[in-house]
Amino acid sequence: MSLPPQSSSNATAADFIRAMSASAQVARSGGQTIGEFLDQLGDGNAWLMALILTLPFIQPLPTGPIATFGGLAFAGIGWRLIRGDESVWLPMRIRSTRPRAMTWNAFSGFGCGLLKIVGRVSRTERMVWLVDAVGRKGAGWLILLGGLLVAVPFLVVPLQNSLPALVIFFACIGRLQRDGVMYLLALLSLVVTLIYFTLVTWVIFFAAEQSWMWLRAFLRG
Repeated sequence: MSLPPQSSSNATAADFIRAMSASAQVARSGGQTIGEFLDQLGDGNAWLMALILTLPFIQPLPTGPIATFGGLAFAGIGWRLIRGDESVWLPMRIRSTRPRAMTWNAFSGFGCGLLKIVGRVSRTERMVWLVDAVGRKGAGWLILLGGLLVAVPFLVVPLQNSLPALVIFFACIGRLQRDGVMYLLALLSLVVTLIYFTLVTWVIFFAAEQSWMWLRAFLRG
């Protein structure tokens, strides 16, 4: 049994909820592979997958090396979106994997629940002029920049992953819902992230300079 894939040009959160529920039902009954599941979601599945994958990074605590690999993955997704490919690329070994029914139940329930929340906090076709101005490439650049900022190997600093992850989160919602307000929030998150990282960098260098001066004075007696 196959389902018609969603069109990436007009698929919204509600469309993905229906596609995900139907695809997960097929997967539970017939042992669908991950690749087949993504294909059923349609070419716009990269926006949905990027949205879901931001959640571990939005929490305020740093995630260490995971953030570096995750950030580079986001940057890769963003680059593919900029080039016009709105589908998730996975190695064939992963695409051919057949998760168990329990895994599909958990993923489908979580994904649909998230998209329902997205549908409540955003509106479709809002500030469409901004949505058209940003476009697919602009949203892709937001995800790429957000991913690179997530991957920045700072010391243990609160919010170092959260702020850039919000750039990706809002950009994905803006694209899925065609909601210009979400794009504004993504741009605001990017500005706040750059300011925060600049301040953190300055504090680190200032603290290092003061520590070096103190050490030199201490060694001199």
